[in-house]
Amino acid sequence: MNRSLFVLTALTLPLFGCAGDDGNQETDSATSQGSISITITGSTSASSTTTAGTDTTSATEGTGSESDSSTGEPECVVDEDCASDSFVCKDGVCEFDPTKCGEAVIDIPISTPNMMLVVDKSGSMVANKWDGDADPNTEPVTRWFSLYQVVEFIATNFNASINLGMQLYPSLKAKTEYNNNACLVEMTPEVPVAPENGAKVLGALPPASAMAQISGGTPSRLGLQAAIDHLDGLNDGLPKFIAFITDGAANCSPEGAEPLDTQLLFETYDDQVLTAVQDAVGKGIGVFVVGIDTPNLISDAKPDGNPDSTNPFEKLNELAIAGGFPKNDPNEQFYNAQNQIELQAALSAIAMQVLPCVIDLNPPPAFPDYVEVTVNGVLYQKPLAGPEECGSMDGWYYSTPEQNQITLCGAACSEFQMSGKIDAKYKCPGSG
Repeated sequence: MNRSLFVLTALTLPLFGCAGDDGNQETDSATSQGSISITITGSTSASSTTTAGTDTTSATEGTGSESDSSTGEPECVVDEDCASDSFVCKDGVCEFDPTKCGEAVIDIPISTPNMMLVVDKSGSMVANKWDGDADPNTEPVTRWFSLYQVVEFIATNFNASINLGMQLYPSLKAKTEYNNNACLVEMTPEVPVAPENGAKVLGALPPASAMAQISGGTPSRLGLQAAIDHLDGLNDGLPKFIAFITDGAANCSPEGAEPLDTQLLFETYDDQVLTAVQDAVGKGIGVFVVGIDTPNLISDAKPDGNPDSTNPFEKLNELAIAGGFPKNDPNEQFYNAQNQIELQAALSAIAMQVLPCVIDLNPPPAFPDYVEVTVNGVLYQKPLAGPEECGSMDGWYYSTPEQNQITLCGAACSEFQMSGKIDAKYKCPGSG
């Protein structure tokens, strides 16, 4: 669903502070003080809704009411039909007029991306160990141990800002056998995409210490296709992504399953994985590719359950380019982690790419120089000069000439991406 990621609260001076030369201008409220209070709350609607508010407490709690337009009838015909003179009637709906001082609650939906983690659960994830913490003095751990820790980090830290789901390949039913049982994949995800889904993702993932559960081949095509079908079936209008994570070259080609052809099933690279990634992109689904300790070597030609005479590094580069989100490195275009630290950095970088730090201000502020932004409790009082300061400073700047959009920078961006918490305060000149 469309879910707002932040609360935008705008406070102004008393009405006489913004209304012009007449400092004694009267207001409709019981006191001589008025404020603009704009609260962005969670929304399942794809369009903005606007309601008048008269209670400052309820406004800051984000308890707006639905517009009458949801019934198919216009909420207003003229401005006077709106509950407050801070609103104007536009296309049958009362909308806040930011040039006036008053009080309002405005519900603005923010797109929360849908992301499927397509996770390699093949036997090599426990058969092989690596230096998990980049410290040669500590004991090596299984690749699965590290992957579990990293998925736990992502599911915890990005739970509020990404709608997560998970597809295992092969499935938990797969066995370490030289036949079709090594290539089983669930045709519907173990965890369908949903908001705040981190706990379910972790609950469906075999534990970090798992050994026997981590078995089977590398049916990458089937895992990807199940994730693609799931995302393609979502009609919520939200951005869609796949993080494809693997520690080996794809095999388990369905063409080798019936009749059983073990050479085709296990010892031959499944070239149709590329077709699956291209299919995803054609359906509007971006694919990020993450390799776990992927060597830039051509494999031996021998009956070992791995594709013969194949360079997995080159194959993953090919998939990363086709997926639409390659790294900015002409030689290594997928994320190739050599330890747990690099694996966490890779998935964190992917999560941040699908969570842009560009935020529309609707309505735009009447006084752009008097806007303050707070991200996860940290106040950034003044805008930066522009993108030239964004690379080295924390804060925000107006990213459009109309000043109806801001871009977060540095710590402000990363904190917003993980917490989904941001407040913007609109103030009037002279308000301090």
